[in-house]
Amino acid sequence: MSFIPIITLSMLIPAFTGDEVQWNFNASSGGEDVHWVSPTSVDPNSDQFEYQYEITYVGVDVVFLGAVIGPTDVTGDIDPEFRFGKGIEDGPAPITLLDEPLETDADEDGDIDLSAHFKMHINGKGYGQYDVTQVFFGDVYVDTGWPFGWQYVDIDRIYLEGYMRVAPSTIECPTDTNNDGAVNVSDVLAAIGNWGGSGVGDVDGSGTVDVSDLLAIVGAWGPC
Repeated sequence: MSFIPIITLSMLIPAFTGDEVQWNFNASSGGEDVHWVSPTSVDPNSDQFEYQYEITYVGVDVVFLGAVIGPTDVTGDIDPEFRFGKGIEDGPAPITLLDEPLETDADEDGDIDLSAHFKMHINGKGYGQYDVTQVFFGDVYVDTGWPFGWQYVDIDRIYLEGYMRVAPSTIECPTDTNNDGAVNVSDVLAAIGNWGGSGVGDVDGSGTVDVSDLLAIVGAWGPC
């Protein structure tokens, strides 16, 4: 099967203030991997990244008696928890937003009709990246109408549309772990309580709460 990946990119005017951006993606695959990178970037060294993503449309083409039929909108057949996500992650980048396999049995005959692995992230240079790999197309049992009725047809192509919305931010006083406006014993205790972990207390962004973070907190003692 011949395949030419089609990826159309566009940059919307941000719907929010500051450095927040929205990247739209529009891609199709005939069985090959899809690799999309945003046309612009955000600061990869930001302290935090607030994000929201959504796969707004999933369509498929099928082949029956040599003819391509579609695309048919199957967005509603995909779990909304898979298609939509939001949150806040500590920087610096890379930041993973979605890293999940998807398998669907649309005709509920016990066989997987379509599967792929989806990964959406902000890479180490601050660009949005969306990868679809391990793509598998099977066949699906559908009603083709009169005169053929219900028949198995081959899935030929999948179409995806969606967006990634990202708002990087800088924490003016990263050693103030509880954001109370001062660096004090509470911040020391927060770091000790999360020792060896990531997130709270990792004031230098190394990914691990350790002695360097504790020294940074002590060195910044007092009002922010």
